Amino acid sequence: MIPVSKRMPITVPAINTICARDPNEPNRASSTLELLFDLVYVIAVAAAASGLYQRLLEHDFSGFLTFTVAFFILWNAWTSFTWFASGYDPDDWYYRLAVMLQMLGSLMIAANINQFFEQGLTWIGVTGYAIMRLASCSQWWRVYKQVEGHKRVAGRSMVGLLTLQSLWIIWLFLPASIQTPALFLFILAELVMPLWARAAQNLNWHPQHIGERYGLLTIIVLGEGVLGVSNSIQYFLVNSASAASVIILLGSSLVALVFALWWLYFTIPFGTILDNERRRYDLFLFGYGHFFVFASLAALGSALNLVTDARADTLNRAVTQPYAMGLLMIMLFGFLLTLTLLRALMCRRSSYNIVAIIIATVVIALSYVAVAQGLSITYGIWLSILAPMIMTAYFRQDNKRWQSKAI
Repeated sequence: MIPVSKRMPITVPAINTICARDPNEPNRASSTLELLFDLVYVIAVAAAASGLYQRLLEHDFSGFLTFTVAFFILWNAWTSFTWFASGYDPDDWYYRLAVMLQMLGSLMIAANINQFFEQGLTWIGVTGYAIMRLASCSQWWRVYKQVEGHKRVAGRSMVGLLTLQSLWIIWLFLPASIQTPALFLFILAELVMPLWARAAQNLNWHPQHIGERYGLLTIIVLGEGVLGVSNSIQYFLVNSASAASVIILLGSSLVALVFALWWLYFTIPFGTILDNERRRYDLFLFGYGHFFVFASLAALGSALNLVTDARADTLNRAVTQPYAMGLLMIMLFGFLLTLTLLRALMCRRSSYNIVAIIIATVVIALSYVAVAQGLSITYGIWLSILAPMIMTAYFRQDNKRWQSKAI
């Protein structure tokens, strides 16, 4: 037993003067508070993916637009928190309590995502954003008062956040006939405001930290694919007479597909690219470009649930194997294309992007045609895995060339 006199004291972080974090700080990693905050978005992403799955079961393709708006709502809240934390996180008790309020607001947003496909944006989502933004403004106020040289970005951020939130509150009381066009107009304003605010001071973020944070959200979104595989295994375990063979063949193909997508994404050294080719518009390029990467991955998770419906021997043939395979391949192509474009724009000296995506597109097309011609969707998925595998090989080669030029 450790003597009382030698025990380490338990300390609570005192309130500090907030300061701009060093963008070259060594060994900067995500904090446990950021990881706790991310757990909220596991719920929100799952709700958005589930809503899209239900619409696709009904062959209602307007669900893609609803899903895109719902995913934007949750992604926008996560992005705002992440970029501030990368630049200023003091980890004192005031900051922690503000993050707790942001988590409460995020949970209210996640609750709205559950209703979004039926009711659209409601008061609970707007209130959640209001709570998040008031907490965020309190942090920007600290930056405004205490961080020399950052008054303009802090002032613009506070004005922008409060103005946007006022618009959303007004939106709740608009006539139904103009709510939809106003919704898309306000979404555009949400995209423009951070660019306007950060134009005053846009280099205060840590490239390796931002790269890691976006990688962690990628893991969360890939979790929807893992959930789809789990649902498939559980369904056939309970409902299939040939459970063992179906689980081994189909389950392993779905796991391999999710694993290949993980491998491909993390083949790209985004943190190093951001560090070596740091530009003022990386918030727009890297931050906004990832929206399409995340959304396509979440949608792919929805399509994996359709594979289970298509493969099951049921009387409901609304979800045929070609239908499920076609949607899965569209999601897969969307992810590969957006990731390729993002890599090409971020890493300007790349030479293999076009070749890789062309070959991957051919593989995806052949996989769908094979299933449409009668091949089991299980084997079609195994064939489609070649697409991310080939891209991974090309990108690994190009990474070596790019890094040798950067030295």
